[in-house]
Amino acid sequence: MPTDRPIDGVDQTDVLLGSTAVGRRENLLSFIGADLVAARWKQWRIYFTDVHPTGIGPQRQPGMFSASAPMAGYPKIYNIEMDPHEDLIVAAMFGWVSGPALKTVDEYMATLKRYPNPPPPNITQFRSGG
Repeated sequence: MPTDRPIDGVDQTDVLLGSTAVGRRENLLSFIGADLVAARWKQWRIYFTDVHPTGIGPQRQPGMFSASAPMAGYPKIYNIEMDPHEDLIVAAMFGWVSGPALKTVDEYMATLKRYPNPPPPNITQFRSGG
């Protein structure tokens, strides 16, 4: 087991082997690169960043024309069990969902103090293989 990062220890063997249809994980964080963009808790997904998928992946450009701008403290909340395409934002009716989902984010942020994320790779600086 790696010792340079926390391991959540959630055993998903039963789901992978087909002996149960329900996993033992209630939450999942979603990143684009190093940016935390969403959290999932049970059947709810909460976006902290506005992400518009395109045919070639999410568009992430800086500035006022960004397709992934922070949402000024108002996250988008979807019930992905009833709305798997994420067409209907239900934040006004189910704002309470942000509490349990943000608990997961807080727990993750606490781990960064002891185990900071590694720096992202720099794919623009090329080095020779020798």
